[in-house]
Amino acid sequence: MTREQYLEKRKGLMATAKGHLDAGRLDDFAKVQKDVQTLDEQYENEAQARANYAALEGGAVVPAAVQNLGGALDGAPAPKPADLFDSAEYKNAFMNYVCRGDAIPAKYRKNEAATTTTGDTGAVIPTTTLREIIRGLKERGVIFNSMRHLNIQGGVEIPILDLVPTASWVGEGASEDQKLSATQTISFKYYGLECKIAQSILVSVVSFEEFQPLFVELSVEAVMTTIEKGAFQGTGEGQMLGVCKDPRVTNVVELTAAEFSQFSPWKKKVFAKIPMKYQTGKFYMSLGTYEGYIDGMVDTNGQPIARANYGLENGPRYRFGGKDVQPVESDILPDFDSAAPGDVVAVYMNMKDYILNSNMAMTVVNWVDHDTNKKKTKVLMICDGKAADVGGILLVKKKA
Repeated sequence: MTREQYLEKRKGLMATAKGHLDAGRLDDFAKVQKDVQTLDEQYENEAQARANYAALEGGAVVPAAVQNLGGALDGAPAPKPADLFDSAEYKNAFMNYVCRGDAIPAKYRKNEAATTTTGDTGAVIPTTTLREIIRGLKERGVIFNSMRHLNIQGGVEIPILDLVPTASWVGEGASEDQKLSATQTISFKYYGLECKIAQSILVSVVSFEEFQPLFVELSVEAVMTTIEKGAFQGTGEGQMLGVCKDPRVTNVVELTAAEFSQFSPWKKKVFAKIPMKYQTGKFYMSLGTYEGYIDGMVDTNGQPIARANYGLENGPRYRFGGKDVQPVESDILPDFDSAAPGDVVAVYMNMKDYILNSNMAMTVVNWVDHDTNKKKTKVLMICDGKAADVGGILLVKKKA
């Protein structure tokens, strides 16, 4: 239904509800109240579906090899069409849509001369602004930038052998059991990643030059935080599948508080369980866990095996047992002291073994929170993620 149809139906239901309430018919009022809530949910779901469709449609990629087809008769390539969504007019329209809720002009919502369209409920982020967001993610998102980025069609099962290739010697007259097989597969889905932005922050912006850096900063922070947390804690239901929740990860070690602060248990239970071909990984843990239990750890001979080097560039570098340590926020991996028994407090892996599947196309959607009657703005990106090779992933859990 359109927004006008939704508002008309809701207005009628609210009038009926008020009539029941004024007359003291509380049972009838309760029934109409449920009808209003059902209508709100239906409209919200439809708006979300249209926004997801707009994000998918807006993310269409035209291969470079065919962009110049249909050139002039003399063989010269056709001039590259101007980017409709990077014009000054569209940038201002987009800014007004995000900051003040003004409707996007019809020619940008549906343009027969363009291959990209937007729905009535969303707006494509201007090309230059989107590039700035992606650049910011790569510069600031250490974990995000370490992932393996792909753009694969959703729903297609892909042999893990294609993503993590192996090689073997095949001699003359090789039998069938010597040939490579690919029985293990993974597939990616179209999940909508929502990153909500408080509109009160943007409402006072008056120029696009002022709007872009602020919008990029807020978008980068929201997208980066959500994706990096999803890589570890995602449930796989409507979102990415994190390594801590992946049932395929079976290399798990449990350490008590006493064992966690001593190198001997780490050496016997953790380092000894890392296969040789996965020695290029690093540890991921919260800064509180590292500084409270790992930093300054020595071996049985008193030699330091964990330290933080404070260089002049890029901040401190954390090391443990010859491996790099990447600190993460405590909402990604909890501090050992605050973690419950059974919680994952450290992960060893090579982040290149984790795949983020997305075309990085983003749209912006304005919507109404009917609980607070406030208009809100969110950035929507379609993506999915999961580990390809789980053989090199080791989870360290807190033991009671």
